[in-house]
Amino acid sequence: MNINENYSGFTLNRIREVPDLKGKLYEFTHHKTNAKLNWIQTADTNKTFSITFKTLPFDDTGVFHILEHSVLNGSKKYRTREPFVDLLKHSMQTFLNAMTYPDKTVYPVSSRNDKDFMNLMSVYMDAVFNPAIYENKNIFLQEGWRYEIHDEKEVPKFNGVVLNEMKGVFSDVYSNIFDEMFRQLYPSNSYQYVSGGDPKAIPDLTYEKFLETHKKFYHPSNARVILDGNVDIETVLKLIDEEYFSHYEKGESFTIENQEVLPARTSTIEIEIAPEDSSENRSYISFGKILGHFYELKRK
Repeated sequence: MNINENYSGFTLNRIREVPDLKGKLYEFTHHKTNAKLNWIQTADTNKTFSITFKTLPFDDTGVFHILEHSVLNGSKKYRTREPFVDLLKHSMQTFLNAMTYPDKTVYPVSSRNDKDFMNLMSVYMDAVFNPAIYENKNIFLQEGWRYEIHDEKEVPKFNGVVLNEMKGVFSDVYSNIFDEMFRQLYPSNSYQYVSGGDPKAIPDLTYEKFLETHKKFYHPSNARVILDGNVDIETVLKLIDEEYFSHYEKGESFTIENQEVLPARTSTIEIEIAPEDSSENRSYISFGKILGHFYELKRK
């Protein structure tokens, strides 16, 4: 491959040696959408594909966490109810997951089998760009939140996969401290919000806002594709361009506002404990400080 040449809509911008990985790093840009794709070429037969979106929370509803769960529940090309579960059971994957972070959502897969690797990549690409959430509201109700009642005399209860997961997270004292620390340190940008979702705020998310958020953030221009291993790169680039990226125009670019260092402040939060537990000696104290920007670090 040659620098500045075009490969299925991608321009090869740079090639660098990566001695630590015994390979080369190929850096591509998709011409139509400006999407970035990096391939670490090595002799490793365990091939990895990952597509990541910059997902910046704008509230505590956990919309990106719910989207992470939801897009893997069927797509335009793969009509089964739970393709993710099907792949776990029947593919030759060596790694298969999806993760939501405070500023990104990652969809990685790995396999040693060439055909299986291409299939895994195809399923994940279709899941993130053509999910069934637009035609099946029940996915949102299942993975996010819903009212549930089994008897007309009962008071409706909230239920949902992510809602219940985050109830468990919020029962951990350290998670509560971590979230409050971020609220105090980063009041001016997206890090102030709970990316996984606050159980009290999750029911504020509407189906319409859920779809709007997917359409806005799950776009090639807001994506970063990472490939690693002994990959048939030209076949991969062709699939990504022809089936997905070529159908989009250049989209919005998202940035994280730099947080100014604020005067010292204190905050107190309450932690719930079981009725039978004693509150004696159950207090915690934590200190936090913004040290600076990552790029201000000097490599030694």
